[in-house]
Amino acid sequence: MTELTVRRFRARPPAATDRVLGLAIAGGMLRAAVADGTGRILGEASEPLDNLDASGVLRRLTQLAHLASTRAGLAHLDVKAAGIAFGGPVDPVRGLTILSPRSPGFEQYPLAALIEERLGIPTVLENDARAAAFGEAVFGAARGCQTVIYLHLGTGVGGGIIVDGRLVYGASNTAGEIGHIVVTAGGPTCSCGKPGHLEAYASEPAIIARVLEALLLAPDDPGQQLLAGQLTTRRLFEFARLSPTIRRVLDDTVQMLGLAIASLIATLNPEAVIIGGPVAEAGHDLLEPLQARVRQFAYPASLRRVRVAFAELGADAPVIGAVALALART
Repeated sequence: MTELTVRRFRARPPAATDRVLGLAIAGGMLRAAVADGTGRILGEASEPLDNLDASGVLRRLTQLAHLASTRAGLAHLDVKAAGIAFGGPVDPVRGLTILSPRSPGFEQYPLAALIEERLGIPTVLENDARAAAFGEAVFGAARGCQTVIYLHLGTGVGGGIIVDGRLVYGASNTAGEIGHIVVTAGGPTCSCGKPGHLEAYASEPAIIARVLEALLLAPDDPGQQLLAGQLTTRRLFEFARLSPTIRRVLDDTVQMLGLAIASLIATLNPEAVIIGGPVAEAGHDLLEPLQARVRQFAYPASLRRVRVAFAELGADAPVIGAVALALART
């Protein structure tokens, strides 16, 4: 595999004539997109991940890359580099996936080298949350910013940190694991087994589970009528004005998020804190009280130039992030 100094990525404006490939294995989908230097997707292809193992994913991702190239009007895969956003922990320096929560065979799997070998182009691998963070910094809600915190609120709570235009990795590549910030000394248990972590309050499954638990103790609450349908955080935030029980749980969630973000702002002094993922679909019912909590808890001097906003790239964030990472290699 081509030597890739991942830690030198910078959010720089690439040339519009650049052509790169973004690949994403995230959210239960496989996706390939050919894009130009402005992040505009010229051609793409996708399919469900289903129950494919690592070798099956490699085969299908290669086929999707060629299909995306054809749809972009390229006679062959004439791109300068490829980026991969992977839904699981990775070693970005060695181009290895550590494991996948969805697919077998990704333990210490040299995905970047194998894609590079099959496609013949320099390839870089990144965790999907960090890729999304980089995408938002280059093409999304934080474009133009050099120091950015990105939180992804979905089945878990992940994120990415960019300082002086560079992704931050830390000593063991775990920088940006924002879901494991401690927000209380007790509280519910996180997926990692430790109590009081942000993920146990702010991931979508955690929010829904805590609402259901609270409604069991409040049989006369109007929120009981939601139990007949599918629950999402968006529905909960919309209904909260009618349900004191749901409102209390969501207020607690927003407070914990505000505490975590205030601590990150004091530590990193960012220009932007960007919130993405399914929980962010709650819209202003979430954003406005969250901004108020951040103002309440954060160090005033650090608040002067920071804005807290929603992500702009939506479900495209991982693949656009992979594009941005590939462009950073050109």
